[in-house]
Amino acid sequence: MQIVQTSDNWLSKEAIFKHLDELAENTYTDRTVYLAANFRENNSVTPKIAGPVIEAVVNEVGSSDTGMVLFRREEELTVIEPPLPFTMDAIMQDQDTLLLEDVFEVPKTVAVILVRLGRYAVALMEGQELIDTKTEGRQMKNRHKAGGSSQRRFERSRERLIRELYDKVCEVSRRILEPKIQDIDYLFLGGEKHTLNGFKKRCGFIEKFDGKVMSRLINVDEPNSEALKLLSGEIYKSRVRVFKTVR
Repeated sequence: MQIVQTSDNWLSKEAIFKHLDELAENTYTDRTVYLAANFRENNSVTPKIAGPVIEAVVNEVGSSDTGMVLFRREEELTVIEPPLPFTMDAIMQDQDTLLLEDVFEVPKTVAVILVRLGRYAVALMEGQELIDTKTEGRQMKNRHKAGGSSQRRFERSRERLIRELYDKVCEVSRRILEPKIQDIDYLFLGGEKHTLNGFKKRCGFIEKFDGKVMSRLINVDEPNSEALKLLSGEIYKSRVRVFKTVR
């Protein structure tokens, strides 16, 4: 048996449930399987119990720090990785979206730190509502074309500016997030991966979120006020993949 992926999209909550409603009207879903966050690391036996087709698709997809829900329909499976983690495994008959709905309907407190060279944004969200934010631009020198000592001076200056950016983001993150840290369920980071790696090494405050930092990086071109307005929609997107079995 061969597993072939036919589509891969990031969809909003509204788009997901519209898609599932259309499937329920036009096709028969004989089984729904929920897998909790990090199910593979926790040695879950649910994929094997759920049957060879689902097990094969799960092996193809791999693990996920939010878990996944699979809807099996004849020769096709839809796999949804939610924006926030499932906490339990479950196998259900027909199309059952109850646990998926809970991800969106049970309010969570989410922290977000967006960093790109030259600008940052920090946000605290209750459910899908922004309750505290800060965004600011920082001067960042462009790359220098000259060589020799001039180039070295430029590099030292640029490294200093990057350190100052990281320290400022860390300071603002601590001021906004630390008073609520016991209530924060998850932390999302966004921006360019290399920049974020440097920030995490520089900012010890991030270590206080051990186990709460999501692996998915939020895609953002510029962490400004406009990006913050769109933040809820970006955070609560789910990855939706469709697979077919070829025998």
